[in-house]
Amino acid sequence: MASAKPPELDAQIQALCEVLNAYGVTYLVFGSMAGRLQGAELQTLDVDVVPESSPDNLQRLADALNTLRPRWRPDDTSEGLKIDGRLQARHFLRDSMAVGLVTRLGYLDVLLRPAGFETGYQALFPHSVTVVLGDVEIRVGSVEDLVVSKKLVGRPKDLLHLAELEHLLAERQQPDLGP
Repeated sequence: MASAKPPELDAQIQALCEVLNAYGVTYLVFGSMAGRLQGAELQTLDVDVVPESSPDNLQRLADALNTLRPRWRPDDTSEGLKIDGRLQARHFLRDSMAVGLVTRLGYLDVLLRPAGFETGYQALFPHSVTVVLGDVEIRVGSVEDLVVSKKLVGRPKDLLHLAELEHLLAERQQPDLGP
């Protein structure tokens, strides 16, 4: 078994979700961070957030993220590009797969339609679970849904993570024989 999650990553996701929760944002964490929060030994640089896509909720998301000094993230090495003005709900409605941001709490991708789940939050919520980190409740996409999405995306890093996620699923399906 690999080592435990780095504490700084736990602190980052906890702080991010604390802000989103305080603003009443309806969302779930997806991608590799969701796998990590459920016990998979995955390396990741960012947090993928899938918000419920109503205009009011997207504005709450923008308001919450504005408190974290967001910048546009053109790549995984940049400090980001200045946002002209403040984030608004409309910024999340672009046709791109994800809206990438750099915040004071790290890298963040906002996904309205993850691969395999084109209705986004509504499709993912029924299988999602709640994880508690510190005193923060975090809704996360299921490991099964992560496997489906990563297979569809098919990037090299997703395929590497796929093996760990499938291993986690297999462990969970083994009967508990007790002491």
